[in-house]
Amino acid sequence: MTLASDSDLRLNIEPTKLLHSINDRIRKLLELPNILKVVVEELRLFLTTDRVMVYKFHADNNGQVIAESLNENKLPSLLNLNFPADDIPAHARELFVQSRISSIVNVDTGQIAQNPMNFNGMSASQRSVDPCHAEYLTAMGVQSSIVVPILYHDQLWGLLVSHHSQPRLISNVEVDTVQTVADLLAVVIAYITPLQEARLKAHRETIINHIADRLHLLPDMDLQTALEETVTAFDGCGGRLCICSETIHQTDTLQSFIECLTDATKIKVYQIGKQPVVPKIAKFDIIEQYSAWEEHYKGHYSVWAISDIYQTPELRNLQIAFQATNIRSILMIPLMYRSQLQGYLSVFRDSYESETLWAGEFDPDERQRLPRQSFEIWRQSKQLQAKQWTSDEITLAASIGHQFATATYEYELYQKVNYFNFNLESQVLKRTLELTTTLQELKQTQTQLIQTEKMSSLGQLVAGIAHEINNPVNFIYGNINHVHQYVDDILGILDLYQQNCSTDIPEVIERAEEVDLNFIVEDLPKMLSSIKLGTDRIRQIVLSLRNFSRLDQAEVKPVNIHEGIDSTLVILQHRLKAKPESPAICIIKEYGDLPPVECYAGQINQVFMNVLSNAIDALEQQRESKKNTITISTNISQFSDNRPSVLISIADNGCGIPEHVIKKIFDPFFTTKEVGQGTGLGLSISYQIIVDKHSGTFKCKSQPGEGTEFLIQIPIKV
Repeated sequence: MTLASDSDLRLNIEPTKLLHSINDRIRKLLELPNILKVVVEELRLFLTTDRVMVYKFHADNNGQVIAESLNENKLPSLLNLNFPADDIPAHARELFVQSRISSIVNVDTGQIAQNPMNFNGMSASQRSVDPCHAEYLTAMGVQSSIVVPILYHDQLWGLLVSHHSQPRLISNVEVDTVQTVADLLAVVIAYITPLQEARLKAHRETIINHIADRLHLLPDMDLQTALEETVTAFDGCGGRLCICSETIHQTDTLQSFIECLTDATKIKVYQIGKQPVVPKIAKFDIIEQYSAWEEHYKGHYSVWAISDIYQTPELRNLQIAFQATNIRSILMIPLMYRSQLQGYLSVFRDSYESETLWAGEFDPDERQRLPRQSFEIWRQSKQLQAKQWTSDEITLAASIGHQFATATYEYELYQKVNYFNFNLESQVLKRTLELTTTLQELKQTQTQLIQTEKMSSLGQLVAGIAHEINNPVNFIYGNINHVHQYVDDILGILDLYQQNCSTDIPEVIERAEEVDLNFIVEDLPKMLSSIKLGTDRIRQIVLSLRNFSRLDQAEVKPVNIHEGIDSTLVILQHRLKAKPESPAICIIKEYGDLPPVECYAGQINQVFMNVLSNAIDALEQQRESKKNTITISTNISQFSDNRPSVLISIADNGCGIPEHVIKKIFDPFFTTKEVGQGTGLGLSISYQIIVDKHSGTFKCKSQPGEGTEFLIQIPIKV
């Protein structure tokens, strides 16, 4: 089959106008279905065919028409209909990906043309169309088709398809235009998908924060409402929260949740929605008392996503409790805080009936060997289906479980405080210290939790932003040198042309003066150099953000300490610049030759951030007219027990700290800043990170009027 030449076609709309029209209409659209609808409408008007549609592949390789534009009733609608994977077999899908092949079929002539993406008007590879393929299209009422792959991350996302009920020739321009539109859709999908993921993440964070607000309001912790909102967040039919009863907190003895499970009177269960029905003759009245849960976890607690109760052998003794209900799936969330099990949070989900609309009837259990003769809607219904828990739901469950675990632990502490307070008259001397310690632990735990969550969220946000910025910046950076070379070549050719050709053509002279050609020739290389310089700066900032964003890294790894300091300085760069009320701050680096240090990278970065921020605050507050400096030095050292270590000194030439303040500087909630400008936790948390988590030392040396020096010493190996 030979493609039609461009001169043989009467195109209603030029390709450039088509792309401009599509661009104008989708520019303000943020939802993919709306964008696809516009694209298929515009493309069908351009091609003047009877159907243009977008076909999307599912994870199981089945597919669905998710957008469609029809020319009146020339062809039946396929919108929202599903197609089995065998309709586009594996080798064809692989060909679409590996060779980037587009397919043009003319059923009337029995020819198929396949050309790669770099098709530039050359003859496409042609052969006779497979009889099954021709029969398939004929049954669909199609005599001419164009199929172009849509790729996302080098994977086959879907197909852009044009169908016509009559034989027609297809021009090179049309093929190139359809390919260009498919490429445009790939870019749109690559833009929209991360945006949708970001929306989902923001929605998940909103749910977590909303539930956290319910849980962290002592003494009015609303566990029942928090449970209801949790079940709603997972579209569940019911749920349970099983924790220790309040009565066990009002004794002098401590009992774990596992110990409380042996006695139903020591357990409190909050319920919402549908619940399992335990038979009266059963050994236990509460499902959490059964050993199935502990046998599954064996001390290693994480979210247990049970998609189908009746396909989980570990729950065979509990299945009878669910038989009277439609409950089919369970999300079991152990509430862990400081390696202690606080309780179980569970969400139930009903079985459901599914209905899938297929384009024609077929046997789902057998391979499709012959093409279907009809594409009329076939409704496939399935009863009592178990819905799988998604990875996003499991991640959300872990985050919500952490909030519940923290809240129940805080509430346990609160109950203990009330108990000690009630018995204070008879145990004043014995309990005073315990009361103070418990109240302090409660306040410190809650505030540090908020601080830790903020820093963790900041790390995830910074890492996500850095990743999203990095891809387009690398694209610009990778091409700017080529652009510079191209511009030099073009300007060189222009210079040769001016030297060797007549330059007294009025139109040329007039146009050159109009655009100020001499200025462009002089300014364009400078402009490209500025762009390259700016791109280098962005890449440096992105690298620093990615280094600093390891705030929630939970593993000890060898780390380059200097990279952490430099990344922190990049983030604080805006505070180092001169301001109307204070001069610029000069950073002096005296780095030694340090080996990689085994540590929690994100937490060490947090310490650098706290110390450097305090140093900047001190320099901004001093009114002396001298050069503000912060000196950072690093050296290899050793502890008193001869363990090798690194010593990091951060010193400023600010106003210094009085001795009585230094004695309290690492105490929680101690601050010399004004209300609202500091929590008093920065140096306290830093002290815990260095001393408690890294077995190091954290010291402060200062004299009023002579500046302040913080000395951080941590072992090279844990």
